[in-house]
Amino acid sequence: MSVYKNRPLKVFLKADVKHAYCTCAQSNNFPLCNGSHKGSDKKPIKFFLEEDKEVFLCQCGKSKQLPYCDGSHANN
Repeated sequence: MSVYKNRPLKVFLKADVKHAYCTCAQSNNFPLCNGSHKGSDKKPIKFFLEEDKEVFLCQCGKSKQLPYCDGSHANN
């Protein structure tokens, strides 16, 4: 079963916290990283926010603005 979905995930994230976007698609908390990539050549995309806010994270894996959704899922 694929973790990829053709829609973004709306999440509320805190500022001044290191967030990590999963690039291995093995996280049980996808699209957020849980460390499942360890031992592979994949590395998460680390990001910070300047303020607490809701964001739309990419779940299709095709966004050119990872970790954020850019609407690429709509082109499927």
